[in-house]
Amino acid sequence: MRTLAFFDLDGTITRADTMLEFLAFAKGWFRLYLLLACVLPAWCLAKLKACPADAPKRALVRLAFAGRPTARWQQLAARFCRERIPLLLRPGAMACIKGHQEQGHEVVIVTASCALWVEDWCREHGLGLIATGLETMDGTYTGKLSTPNCKGAEKVRRIHAAFGQLRDAQVYAYGDTPSDKPMLALAGKPGYKPFR
Repeated sequence: MRTLAFFDLDGTITRADTMLEFLAFAKGWFRLYLLLACVLPAWCLAKLKACPADAPKRALVRLAFAGRPTARWQQLAARFCRERIPLLLRPGAMACIKGHQEQGHEVVIVTASCALWVEDWCREHGLGLIATGLETMDGTYTGKLSTPNCKGAEKVRRIHAAFGQLRDAQVYAYGDTPSDKPMLALAGKPGYKPFR
């Protein structure tokens, strides 16, 4: 029987939001705070349900990435994966991942974070990745997402697109927020905030 283990990333495997950590790594905390101040109106509207829930993220992506060369950001992302992500990891989560791998299970990170700043880390650890994409054109980022934000029900949609209906699979899933619950519902053995 095929066995799959799906892990949320931010807050589950890491102790911090990797998007904010990556932007701070690339731009410095002061410039990140300026960017966050610019998206505060969208965040407030989203909290009031007056605009889509992912509007603040889309605004931040636009401000941070639009017109920036992909090659430079890919270099920064590779450094971030080597230098910063290891400092953010929860030891219990990494031990759980290793345990699944030692049993021959397929381990997949399913995250709203963008593939840019986590794919090298996933590759290094032999992990599959389902993530939000960043749109590119002619070697630059457009400032738009190339996929729907991989959160909530979208995680389930993307998992089914990649792995089918999972009827004949044993499924584990791990997450830490209410938006992870649709993914956790796929699992015979779900873990909610298991590494805190």
